[in-house]
Amino acid sequence: MDNIIRLIRRFTGVTFVIFAGIITLNLVMLGFFVFKEINAGQSPQHAVEYVANHLQRNGQSHILDISSRQMLEDTEAWAMLLDEGGQVIWDYKLPEDVPRAYSLTEVAKFTRHFLQEHPVYVWEHTDGLVVLGYPKDSYAKYHFDFLVPWIRSLPQRSLYLLLGNIVLGCMLAIIIGTRLARSLKPLTGVVHALGKEEAVRAEEKGIFGKLARSINDTSEMLRERQAALRIRNEARSNWIAGISHDIRTPLSMILGYASALEEHAEMPGEQRQQAAIIRKQGEKLRSLVNDLNLVSKLEYEMQPLNMAPIRLAALARQVAADFLNQGLDERYAIALQIKEEYIQAEADRMLLLRAITNLVQNCIDHNPDGCDIWLLVNQSADGSACQFAVMDNGVGIQREALGDLLKLPYSAERQHLRQNGHGLGLPMVARIAEAHRGQLLLESDTGQGMCATIELPSCSDKAASS
Repeated sequence: MDNIIRLIRRFTGVTFVIFAGIITLNLVMLGFFVFKEINAGQSPQHAVEYVANHLQRNGQSHILDISSRQMLEDTEAWAMLLDEGGQVIWDYKLPEDVPRAYSLTEVAKFTRHFLQEHPVYVWEHTDGLVVLGYPKDSYAKYHFDFLVPWIRSLPQRSLYLLLGNIVLGCMLAIIIGTRLARSLKPLTGVVHALGKEEAVRAEEKGIFGKLARSINDTSEMLRERQAALRIRNEARSNWIAGISHDIRTPLSMILGYASALEEHAEMPGEQRQQAAIIRKQGEKLRSLVNDLNLVSKLEYEMQPLNMAPIRLAALARQVAADFLNQGLDERYAIALQIKEEYIQAEADRMLLLRAITNLVQNCIDHNPDGCDIWLLVNQSADGSACQFAVMDNGVGIQREALGDLLKLPYSAERQHLRQNGHGLGLPMVARIAEAHRGQLLLESDTGQGMCATIELPSCSDKAASS
């Protein structure tokens, strides 16, 4: 509703500005044309005054100077001088159809109107009345009579008229804007639903019928693409899950026989060593299959989450104990830094444990000469997020390459190909964090070690599982 009101306001404002601009432009153009017409040449009133002032008496006759005659020639005008008795005592190019004598009544008539259909204008002269005439249909003469109070109130009336036009324009803008908004309201809802990947159907009628048809076509196209993409993703995930399942059975047999051969006392030492190599490589292959299967499920949101409050301090101690109990090489040292014992998050314990274990193993794998490893549990200043960081002081990695570490191997978004490892570890941890509405943050540079921080929303429940 707020968007509709905002649309109406903007439409009304723009319409008002356009309306005011049109009125201003019309007034300017009207003034320009009137001013241009008035100043295009000498007005008839000015011309008759000029002739009267330049008509000189010469004995018993009258003489008009050259400039006045030239002006009359240019306008195709004629002139005459009437004495007090109405007789023509001087003329210049007087037409044949114009009388040479007039009564007082006739003079009064043509003074305000026309003389034989000629527009005429008069001016007082010392010897009578100067009459200046123009060709027929050259000038129109209109006379209006107004009351003085009406003339005095004309500016006020003009202002009222202008304000009335503005109000009318605003009302029309509001009415038109409201109708447009009503037509657009269903389309805005459809577009919002389209952005949420929901199936939509707009009514194809009204002035936006073609737009509604285009939206419907787009919705149908997106729905078909989403369905095809969903089928493809499910097929890919099911294929990976199937391959993983098929590999596990023979892989378990290989690991079992390799362990048996490795522990067989009667086997020669060299063969027992070879069996140990087979077992270790098989375990790596099993870890790779498990990672690939988990990443696939997380990528397509097919991994179920068993959410429960988890106390991160207890999780850190478990990870450290697991690595120490598995015979961690003496080149590596694990230390805990716990800011607060009861920092906790709502998470899937097994997934979060796997992510942290992967980060610790990543420190070991990429620092073959050894390093110190710290497990840090912290909380944001406002308490809205908790952080579990795994940090080492090893060789680190170039800061520019950090962005690639969170992308799947051979992804089109990667700027560089992976250098070592299968490349599923950190992308898997990042997707575990995203599945918990969190994120994985990486900080590193060459020779400055690596810090990987899983940031998750804090859990207010104090009854966290240990």
